[in-house]
Amino acid sequence: MNHLIKSTTALTATNVITKVTSMLFFILLARSMSVSDYGLFRYLITLSAMYGILFTGIPTALTKYLSHERKLLKEYLSNTVFMMAIAFVVLSAVALFSEYRIFLILFIFAVLIDSLYLGFVRGLLNYVKLAGFKLGENIIQLVILVISYFIFKELNFTFAVIFYSFSGLLSLIIFEIWKPELKFTRKLSKEKIKQLLKYTIPVTLGSIGWTIMFGINSIFIEAFSNTEQVGYYSVGMTLVQAFTFLPAAIATIIMPKVSSLKDKNRLLKPLTLAVLGTIAISAVGLVALLLLITPIINILFTDVYLPSAIIILPLSLSQIFISIHQIFASVFQGLDKPGVPSTTISIAAAFNVLGSYLLTKNYGILGASISSAVTSFLALILISIWFKIKWKTISKAKA
Repeated sequence: MNHLIKSTTALTATNVITKVTSMLFFILLARSMSVSDYGLFRYLITLSAMYGILFTGIPTALTKYLSHERKLLKEYLSNTVFMMAIAFVVLSAVALFSEYRIFLILFIFAVLIDSLYLGFVRGLLNYVKLAGFKLGENIIQLVILVISYFIFKELNFTFAVIFYSFSGLLSLIIFEIWKPELKFTRKLSKEKIKQLLKYTIPVTLGSIGWTIMFGINSIFIEAFSNTEQVGYYSVGMTLVQAFTFLPAAIATIIMPKVSSLKDKNRLLKPLTLAVLGTIAISAVGLVALLLLITPIINILFTDVYLPSAIIILPLSLSQIFISIHQIFASVFQGLDKPGVPSTTISIAAAFNVLGSYLLTKNYGILGASISSAVTSFLALILISIWFKIKWKTISKAKA
């Protein structure tokens, strides 16, 4: 229990720094581009995440099996990389038919590198790399962005896409030079691939729901309005990322911890503490954000982005609800029940597709934000009920 709290505290602190550097990057990026170009950049990130659904479940499976059988690291990692490579080739071929082609392929590559390496170090519970990889990536992006801005004053869109897409790979290389842990074998195993796929499929289905849940809003905003409105919406999404700091750290640690826990009854106390702590901290943060939203946007993004202020409340509530949902989701994944959060988020996503279509068409970014808040709350209610049912089963088994 104490070790879990210490690990969560340390990872939360680093996660805060990582999230802040990410927010700072997008703040500076927004100031370095036109609203339309910034909206397109964020739109392509969303689109690449939707394409990347095909391989998002594979790294989670790697995390699961590495936490159980670290001695088989080479086998699991090699087969995972093989599966990810096939997925990337397929997605790249499909992306060639897109209007944005090469840009989209580069963003998909960035998603692949991030998800693969984070899945790997998460399975090893390597807290230094787990916390440092994204931080290193963000710092690389920030440094290049700042230098480029001072030299050229206005950032070139193509150059921004290129350095953003390869910064994750550079961070990975730096950490592996410092402490090599990536080990491979040339021998692929049908048995290992089947094992990984068995766990991957329900997680991937959940990723479909997750990606649609938050990606569809930008798609509808771009379809019914323009990339400028996507830019306003993206600024709102950037600001509410502050509500993910604590729950993201908890969710990262809790899945492999629960998976390796022999007495599952011991998870209730830290889980309750995590949820209540997230609610309390988020409530304070929400009040502060709402009171100061206008000067915050003015200072960080300039008054050009003030139209974003109207969506902060629904987006904040959406982020809080879904962050708590993610804590429960990590518990279910650790209990070898990845299908549960996959189902809850997919149900909510289906409702969000309908709600976002109707509300975005009629009320623009505000409608999209309201739909997101309502359906995120639905996802949280569903997974909470499911956990209560599951907990009764665990308690009876113990008795």
